[in-house]
Amino acid sequence: MQTFSQRRGLKPVRETIQVDSLDEETRNALWNVMLPFLRQVQYSDVVTVGKDIWVDLYHEAADTVPRTRNPGEYGSVPNGILYNRFFRDVIMDGRWNECLDLIEFIANDNRRRLWNYQCRSQQYERYEIPAPTAEDFNVVFKQYLVGYRFVNGLLTQITDQNEIATVETAIEQSKPSVRELLGKALGFLSDRTAPDYAKSVECSISAVESQCRILLNGAPAPLGQALRALEKKGFPLHPALKDAFDKLYGYTSNADGIRHGGIKPSDVDQDLASFMVIACSAFVNYLIAKGSIS
Repeated sequence: MQTFSQRRGLKPVRETIQVDSLDEETRNALWNVMLPFLRQVQYSDVVTVGKDIWVDLYHEAADTVPRTRNPGEYGSVPNGILYNRFFRDVIMDGRWNECLDLIEFIANDNRRRLWNYQCRSQQYERYEIPAPTAEDFNVVFKQYLVGYRFVNGLLTQITDQNEIATVETAIEQSKPSVRELLGKALGFLSDRTAPDYAKSVECSISAVESQCRILLNGAPAPLGQALRALEKKGFPLHPALKDAFDKLYGYTSNADGIRHGGIKPSDVDQDLASFMVIACSAFVNYLIAKGSIS
């Protein structure tokens, strides 16, 4: 469910589309991907993983591997690596980029870890426990709007800083009616339990419509009519740009559009909703800039 701050456009965009930070909910979700693996492998295997990270990821000397604060807390491995320091502490409390460094290293560790399970018969059976995969982490990144995905084994930025700045600028400099609609669009997009991408698209287009009405001194008109009215008033609007947004408005508002059920909400995905928030924010910025000098 959207928070009050999201509905009012008061939550900063960088806390919604995460590029240079990771919030607590996202870190919890990433840790929950890791935890089943760590709970099932032997502590001796955790030690091996920890040493690999210490040497291969952090490039530290092998004889400086940290030890547990409390020898014996891991039973048969009294001087084992304190894996909370390597795993939980980095993911939960480390810098956002260090957290992603660790996740990328683990997702690319192709060595399968084995663990021992002592049965009632006192016989040991061996089970293969695969480490978390890139796809496991991508599921979290998508759900929590992290601006990175694993592509061919490497974490790759999929959201540009300029795109985020575009949305931020539109929210910061627009009037309350426009700001609220853009905030709602972000809220529907970023809802982590029940995102509504179709409504996000609606709100994005409605924000452009609202900005046009402001430039027309409040005269009520659908976006297509508003754009034509602005053009007649001499507003510097390129015909191709006007036509593009007129068609985008039709996509949401005509008989076959989202508002009238012509397009099923299930057909509108996160990628489309993200594109619409960014594109409509850019157009709002354009309208505000040109409106101030026309």
